[in-house]
Amino acid sequence: ILRSNRKPPSSSSTAVSENEQRELLETITSNLPLDKSFISSTRFLFGLLRTAIILNASEICRATLDDLLVPSYSYLNETLYDVDLVERILAHFLDTLEQSNTAVVEADGKSLSLMLVGKLIDGFLAEIASDANLKSDKFYNLAISLPDQARLYDDGLYRAVNVYLKAHPWVSEAEREKICGVMDCQKLTLETCTHAAQN
Repeated sequence: ILRSNRKPPSSSSTAVSENEQRELLETITSNLPLDKSFISSTRFLFGLLRTAIILNASEICRATLDDLLVPSYSYLNETLYDVDLVERILAHFLDTLEQSNTAVVEADGKSLSLMLVGKLIDGFLAEIASDANLKSDKFYNLAISLPDQARLYDDGLYRAVNVYLKAHPWVSEAEREKICGVMDCQKLTLETCTHAAQN
């Protein structure tokens, strides 16, 4: 929010500046209309989200699973929720992340914002997985759209795959294998591995 070529005089003034920026961001966010029909640029909203994550702003500024569960009103789309919309939002986020160097990166090289989005998408996948009209290709494409570093563990992805396969017992063996292939078994926790072994 605040960009300057001057060097910060001290770490304490930097902290104050970050607090001021966080308060300003939270004020802007609180003044956005809550009406779902309000139209705003996706670029602006994602820029706001990225800044909120960088500044550790209030959780209210961050996207939640409910924000992604937009009912599908298109006659072309048979699914309960608008999966195409989430795919477009995710593609835009990944493009923006790739073009900018502003993502918060942990010591192990993982992007905090990318991991938060990974968790959100896995939650979305688990929520839509039981939709009988959700095609296997649509589920698969959304599941693989995130890079490997977006998930520390694939437990959330496993849950989504498990729900999908139980809700779609008619999918072919080839489709089942393809869908199971979205997970990295090396990234499953012991608890999830135990559950998978019992299935």
